Amino acid sequence: MIQNEEFINIPDKDNAGSMIFNIDLKNKKILIAGGGKIAERKIKVLLPENPLIHVISPEVTEFIEKLSDEGNIQLSLRNIEVSDINNSYFMVLCITDKQDVNDMISSICKRMGILHDDSGNHNNSDIMMVANAGIGDITIAISTDGSSPRTSKMLKDLLIHDMKTSEYSFEETIKAIYHKKIR
Repeated sequence: MIQNEEFINIPDKDNAGSMIFNIDLKNKKILIAGGGKIAERKIKVLLPENPLIHVISPEVTEFIEKLSDEGNIQLSLRNIEVSDINNSYFMVLCITDKQDVNDMISSICKRMGILHDDSGNHNNSDIMMVANAGIGDITIAISTDGSSPRTSKMLKDLLIHDMKTSEYSFEETIKAIYHKKIR
């Protein structure tokens, strides 16, 4: 029997939202369609998780080109093609500057059951990257469900600043609360 039932809020199916997960991306293949500043930002977030990143774009930033030159990512300097999208990819990020291309990629990913994020139209996405704030082994995820990534980033930056400059140990406080609840 579930205790504290008054805290359970089950939305109706039409208003169901998203859920935040921690996913181990180590050695998972990620296809990124697009090579601009947004792709660069997402790659910087992904790299510490050690996925196998393949960027397909006719043009890329210097940073992305350098990552390729150093062997940290695979790079194909060309337009993405339908045949590039296959079930070997765990996730696909649609970050081109052409929404019709992003729509086409999303449609294929949906048909194939591949997790995908269309940065130009989050209503088209299965997943979204959220702002994460972490200290020690505590991670807090912040999301506006795609309505305002800038707000998520601002809240994350404020939280990190507070965690680092506070006179108390944020990590120790969270751990104390956690241990108190499970006893």
